[in-house]
Amino acid sequence: PVHKVTIIPRGHAGGVTWFLPPEDRSYKSVFELKDVLARAMGGRVAERMILGKDGITTGASSDLQHVAELAREMVSKEGMGAKLRDQVFNTDEVNFFGDRAKIYSEKTSEIIDAEIESLNKEAGMRAEAVLRANRKFLDELAAALLEKETLEEGEVAKILEGTTLPEAAKLHS
Repeated sequence: PVHKVTIIPRGHAGGVTWFLPPEDRSYKSVFELKDVLARAMGGRVAERMILGKDGITTGASSDLQHVAELAREMVSKEGMGAKLRDQVFNTDEVNFFGDRAKIYSEKTSEIIDAEIESLNKEAGMRAEAVLRANRKFLDELAAALLEKETLEEGEVAKILEGTTLPEAAKLHS
């Protein structure tokens, strides 16, 4: 659930959305992590929908960084890749010269990169499906933020009441 949304700049961010987990637990499923990826892609996808592919800004840079790091962690450290399921690859080893040591083949490295790219593309497609299906709510939320700058959980929930999850964004039934 969304806890709070603001367009007031915070540090390097032009605005922030805070999420609160429904429960406190340390384990997350592939479904949950893929939802985190799609949510993080929402800002960039919304910019592209509204401003066009060359009208995007640097506003989503920290979200994109988060997506890249989480996707890499899912594939290389959590064994959650589609092709490399249940395999982990240490990417933190440093050799004698202080360089990162690759302890797997170039082919495996290419598969890891392809898996990460696939997760990123899937997240972007899912985010776009949700935003397109709920465009009027996106516009209402943007208007409310321009008016008030910060919205609390209840205000966000009221605006988003009636949103739908399109088939294209569903991971399972």
